[in-house]
Amino acid sequence: MLKALVFCFAFLVVVPIGIAYARKGGRNLDNTFFAMVFFISCPIVIHMAPLPDFRGTSRGFAFYLTDFLMMMTLGGMWLNSKIKTTFFPPGWFFYWIYFGLSCVSLRNSALPLPSWFEVLKMVMMYFYFVTVYNYLVWKKSLWPLFYIILAIAVLMFAFGIKQKYITGGYYQIPSTMPHQNSLALFASMFGCVVTGILFNELQTRRDIWLGLAALAFNAVLVIFTLSRGGLACFCFGVMLTVAVSFLIGGFSVRKWRLLALLILAGSIPLSIAAPRIIHRFLFAPTASKRTRVEMALAAVRMANDKTWGVGLNNFSSKSGPQYDYSYEHYQDQTNRAALEDKQGGLVETIYLMVAAECGWITMAALLLWLLSFYLANIQNLFAYRHLPGFGVAAGIFGGLSANYIQSTMEWVLKQYHNFYQLMLIFAVISVMTYFRKRRKASLGRRQ
Repeated sequence: MLKALVFCFAFLVVVPIGIAYARKGGRNLDNTFFAMVFFISCPIVIHMAPLPDFRGTSRGFAFYLTDFLMMMTLGGMWLNSKIKTTFFPPGWFFYWIYFGLSCVSLRNSALPLPSWFEVLKMVMMYFYFVTVYNYLVWKKSLWPLFYIILAIAVLMFAFGIKQKYITGGYYQIPSTMPHQNSLALFASMFGCVVTGILFNELQTRRDIWLGLAALAFNAVLVIFTLSRGGLACFCFGVMLTVAVSFLIGGFSVRKWRLLALLILAGSIPLSIAAPRIIHRFLFAPTASKRTRVEMALAAVRMANDKTWGVGLNNFSSKSGPQYDYSYEHYQDQTNRAALEDKQGGLVETIYLMVAAECGWITMAALLLWLLSFYLANIQNLFAYRHLPGFGVAAGIFGGLSANYIQSTMEWVLKQYHNFYQLMLIFAVISVMTYFRKRRKASLGRRQ
């Protein structure tokens, strides 16, 4: 009852006040946008109709603080006659194909309620994408994101230090994320973006030091997770960002100095954490690997069995012992509680998760959506080669490459924090695409 009252108060009172505040534009709109992006790193949420024991990608009709701030920001821009607002930014079409095909799977859902949890999430994520896009087009600058990323890095680093050295009890640090793998993916993305900005954008001495701090915080957070995939993908993403910064952005003494500094500074925390990292790679539990393979086989069987999958957010309802999809996982099982549990595990890759729940066709739509933004960013990479913004495109190239590869081992891109971040990055790509096309059209008219 109290939760419902808080939600109603927030939705009916706080949000309208926030919209009126943001509608004035200027610093007011900057503040709501800053908070909207900053709080994707914080698990402040109201769950309506929650299913806390459910094993799925959503466990309730979740409304995060970020969602309320998004409503304020988008509402303020929409009601401001001086700000042109669109609800169909570049890239919207492929997302709605993916969303529409995902909704078709609801016809097969054994548990309809969890499916609607995921539908709400996907709708809210789209409006988050729309909000970021419209704000950045109005602002005509990507620099606000740099300072927000720095603020997020400081917060998450502080929580990570607290968990590791003060409160203790953590072997793998999650910081403000729900799981250490979520943190690894999240920090990798922002770490690569900061790397691209450091190597390519003109900055003051103060901003260079702030950028180095943000990169260091994200790197240490990835190390804290002791996630094998996270560590490998983060290193790959950063190296890829540095490589395109040199090969496409051009060589310079400043870049060589930065590279030498990063290698020297990075060797210190890596050498300290090396024993644990090596232990994780050499002595990873075989049960974990076996479960991953068994759930992957179950996902393939589900996708082959039903054209539109077993239903959005319904994987665990079909991977339990009462179905044959994951029979390898239970054939040698002696634990009575596990055999009586109606819920099974989750497949550890977003691609097979979507295939199992929504069908191979929907997985193809997911890949098309992800690939469309990846290719758009590559176009931006070359178009902004000698322009401000190239560093952001370079960082996104490295970050998305790392995230897409890590997503073959994790389904965390479906978790709220990582989904928000992905839509934020996609909105940045859309903004850069918009200005790239506008600049090209302008040059064409002059000729």
